[in-house]
Formats: sequence, C-alpha cells, structure tokens
Amino acid sequence: MSVDPTPSPTPADGDPRADAAIPGAPDPGPDAAVPGATAARPTRRWVEPASRLPLRWGAYRPRLVVGIVMLFVGTACVLGTTAYSLPLLLVGSLMQPAGWAVLPSTIGRRVAVPLPVLGFTWLMLGGSGFAWCYAVALAAWLLVRLRPLTSFVVLLLPILWSVALPRFVHDYQQGWITILTSTVVIVAAAWLARWIALRLDSWQSVRTLRKEPRRFE
Repeated sequence: MSVDPTPSPTPADGDPRADAAIPGAPDPGPDAAVPGATAARPTRRWVEPASRLPLRWGAYRPRLVVGIVMLFVGTACVLGTTAYSLPLLLVGSLMQPAGWAVLPSTIGRRVAVPLPVLGFTWLMLGGSGFAWCYAVALAAWLLVRLRPLTSFVVLLLPILWSVALPRFVHDYQQGWITILTSTVVIVAAAWLARWIALRLDSWQSVRTLRKEPRRFE
C-alpha cells in the first residue's frame, strides 16, 4: 500500500472551513475570538429616585431648588421671631409649608409633612431644650426625598446633639448657637442619608418606582 506524501491543504483565510469546529476540541469561549478582548460590563449611574417621578407641573431641578430655598427662608423667619417681629412668624408659617409643596415628590408625602414640621418648628423657639425637634424636620426631608428606611438611622445625629447641646448653651440669648449648630448637624445627616441611599441603590426601595423598567441613564 502506498501513502500519498502530499500534505492536506490548510484552509485559507476567509474559507468557511476555517471556522468549522474541530470535534473534541475545547470551546475557546467568547473572549478568545479576539486576542486581548474583555467582556464589556454595562455601567450605570445612580440618580435621585424623586427625579424619576412623573411631575404634573414644572421641572425637577427648578422645583427642588425653589423648594429648598423656601424651606430655609421660612424656617429662618419662624426661628427669628421675637416679641417685636411677630410678622416674621406669619411669613415663615406660610412659606415653610409652601416649600414642602413645591419639592418634587409623591403627593402623599408632600401633604403629610408640612403641618407636623411647622408645629415642631414653633417648639424650636423654646431654645436648646427643644433642639431634638430638628430631628422631625430631618425625618420629613428623608421621607419627601424617598430615602430608604435604612437611611433613617441618621436621625440619631440630631437627637444625640440635642442631648449634648444644653451643656454648652445655658442662656436664651445664645439661641443662635442652637440654630446654627443644629442646622449644620441635620444638613450633614441629610447628605449622609443620601450616601447610604446611593450605597443601597434605593431606586428599588421606592414603591412608586418598582413597576418601572430599571434604567440608569
């Protein structure tokens, strides 16, 4: 028997036979087709849950900015009220609830918080002994901003500060110290709650948004 010494031809580039699988050969996997290729992973960016709500009027960013300004100015008017500036109490008592109404959120949350927060803001006029009332304003903010339940742990910050504050503030004339420091504490706590929400991906924790397709753009 003679053996043909001529070797079998190698399929050229572009020949369909070159792409045919060899029986028994291991599967190289999808990344082996192109040397150095890596699997592409989709990236996503966390956004505020409230920004995904369908708004009946206005845009998200302007309403957020205007609402925050009205809350700060209204609260400042209430806390700056004295026996000689009672009109400030009226202005602040009207502006603060309006600020909650302007903030972009669900209608139920915006309706639930204005009156309780206003009542506790009036109590803040009592001095450092009522500094714990700032925790109520912070809780309302977390509720309106659709923060997850876990982030409400930051309410401990203003509560703990209200316990320590009377050790430093002894006179009603030092009320500005209470207002300034407590405001700094709740603002820092609000940012901390946002960080917690970001880490927990709180988009899934908002019942209003659960039925929407998950998109991060």
